[in-house]
Amino acid sequence: MARPGITYDQVAAAADKLVGEGENPTIKRIRAALGTGSPNTIHKHLASWRAVQAPAERQAARLPDDLAAALTHEIERQAAAARAEAEADAEEARSEAAELAEVGESLEQQAEELTERVETLEGERDRMEGERDSARAEAERLRAELEQERHAGEQVRQELAQARNRVETLTEQRDEARGAQQQAQEAAKTEAAGRHEAERAQAVAEAREQSAQQQAKERGEALAAEREARQQEQEQHRQELAQVRAENQGRIEALEKTAQEAQREASKAREQAASLSGQLEAMKAAQAQAKAGTKAGAKSGTTSRSSTPRRSTSSGSSKQGGKKAGTADKEETKGS
Repeated sequence: MARPGITYDQVAAAADKLVGEGENPTIKRIRAALGTGSPNTIHKHLASWRAVQAPAERQAARLPDDLAAALTHEIERQAAAARAEAEADAEEARSEAAELAEVGESLEQQAEELTERVETLEGERDRMEGERDSARAEAERLRAELEQERHAGEQVRQELAQARNRVETLTEQRDEARGAQQQAQEAAKTEAAGRHEAERAQAVAEAREQSAQQQAKERGEALAAEREARQQEQEQHRQELAQVRAENQGRIEALEKTAQEAQREASKAREQAASLSGQLEAMKAAQAQAKAGTKAGAKSGTTSRSSTPRRSTSSGSSKQGGKKAGTADKEETKGS
């Protein structure tokens, strides 16, 4: 947001206060009194304030009667010519300075806007980098979940292996039971007296075999159903993870691309701000040269007045009067 500029009333009040304190109101002193303000804006308002001020009255030097008329006429003629030329130069310098001040003020405004644009782009870049980091963190979290799923799948495989081992054990028990049944059948054939015992042992063996087969079948079906459910759950997790990966990858690429564009715009804005700062410095240098030209014009007017022929005592008075007039012109030029 652009800062508010100072007003003419503020500059005029500060200038009046400085004049009341016996000081010359300059841009530097007014800026120090206000505590803020662009030199270009202060110069523009100070020029307007000086334009409405009444010119300072000058006291003419008293000369002897024999030289008063001729010397006064000649001095006033030369002073008027020099003053007119100096005032014309000063007016031209003021006009150029005013134009430079307006251009400088506009450049300062553009520099501030570009600075704000750079800050906005940098904030946008930081926000996008934060979103990119968040997306990467989410991808890391999903990778960790996938690793956990893989670990769970490994546990399921181990449980299936244990179930296979148990089925093999039950199969061995069944084979043993069949062997016992065969032995019982053989014993029944050879021993009629022990037929009842053999039949009972056969019934027990068959019951054990059926129980073992039923347990093995139920355990196998349960393990198969659990394995199928785990496989379906793993496949669903894999599909979800692949989808999230694709979405996060697209977001990361878009965010990185946007961040690169923001950095390019910020770099371009910095280059424009640097260019505008260079133009502003050039304008300030031109303004300083214009002020120097105004002072040089005032000095040339003083030199013209001091070229009047000297005569004994009257020449000393003329010299003293010329110095006073030159001092007054210098003070007026300095104030301008």
